[in-house]
Amino acid sequence: MLKAIKVRLYPSADQEICLGKLFGCSRFVYNKCLNFKINEHKETKKTTSFGELGKFLTYLKVENEWMKESHSKVLQQTVRNLDQAYKNFFREKKGFPKFKSKHDKHQSVRFPNDAISGIKGNRINIIKPLSNIYFKCSSSDESYLNKHQDEIKSGTLSKSKSGKYYFSILVDRPNKTLKFSDNAIGLDLGIKYFIVTSEGQKYENLKLKRNNKTKLIRLYRQLSKKQKGSNNKNRARIRLAKYHDKINNQKEYYLHEVVNQILGENQTIGIENLNVKGLLKNHKLAKSIQEVSWTRFNTILKYKAEWYGRQVIEVNQFFASSKLCNVCGYKKVDLILKDRSWICPDCGKNHDRDINAANNIKQEVIKIKIGLSSPESTLQESKYIISSVNEESNRERIYMIK
Repeated sequence: MLKAIKVRLYPSADQEICLGKLFGCSRFVYNKCLNFKINEHKETKKTTSFGELGKFLTYLKVENEWMKESHSKVLQQTVRNLDQAYKNFFREKKGFPKFKSKHDKHQSVRFPNDAISGIKGNRINIIKPLSNIYFKCSSSDESYLNKHQDEIKSGTLSKSKSGKYYFSILVDRPNKTLKFSDNAIGLDLGIKYFIVTSEGQKYENLKLKRNNKTKLIRLYRQLSKKQKGSNNKNRARIRLAKYHDKINNQKEYYLHEVVNQILGENQTIGIENLNVKGLLKNHKLAKSIQEVSWTRFNTILKYKAEWYGRQVIEVNQFFASSKLCNVCGYKKVDLILKDRSWICPDCGKNHDRDINAANNIKQEVIKIKIGLSSPESTLQESKYIISSVNEESNRERIYMIK
């Protein structure tokens, strides 16, 4: 399976200048080719092919001598990226490609596999001007890159807003095998607690941005007071970007830690298919929802489950997980958000709202897994009636499942 290993690069001063030129040239080619495709479509009503873009790139090199300083394969890869972005717009409706700006603090450029010379120890050779660059990553990743250089497919070199350089290396890497487990678990995502499981375990919501609000406000205030275009303003911007990097790294580490623990102990994981964009329209909760990173958690959970041979099943967003009693199936229609616990009128069970929801998700996932329900279905009734016909006696048998 193709996986990306992200390493931190430490280029020299001359290499940073070379990288700046490479970013600028790639951005120039991307914008010129995008403009060329737009104009050609307006005039001819036809989509420009990749071959025509290649001819246009050759024309740009003739018109602009300074473009010859950049590696040709990197510029060709830029054209491929644009062509793919254009196809994604029409085929997958991912959004029309946008022009790139030199004022964007995040810059990136992609290298095909034949533009990466090789790796030796903790040094990487990309193109000739970018050779013998010191990089840092985990010892296991470094060892794997040195032993499997032939399996490198491509690399994306990027510069973050804080001025750090990273190289994301796409490599064909086998999956780790985890011990098979019969356990199934339901996860209820929330704000008070980040995750509540059907086993009753609660993962805290770290509230990193809220807890660091004071320092963030101070850094933003310092940035706003600096004169536009000055070195002081640029240094203040980098300080702010570094602090955001620190918060985001803490959050990313926590998300991976939680996912690894859940996948290590369970074979089947049930989650709700939440409409996060719709929930963000609630302005009272929007900031809290953004901070808790449900979407990022779901993304990490799904691709790691695929790596480790685990199964993630999504329950429909309209499934009344909080309102149903997981014991008898009674539905409490008048339950509101501030009710953190409730007592079932039918069976008398005292429910913690989040644990009850997680248990209902787990039960629904088990039904989906054995074919008694589907992810698109919603539970409107307290009981399910499943009919089957006995071929021998030709009598209908009805199973009541609570």
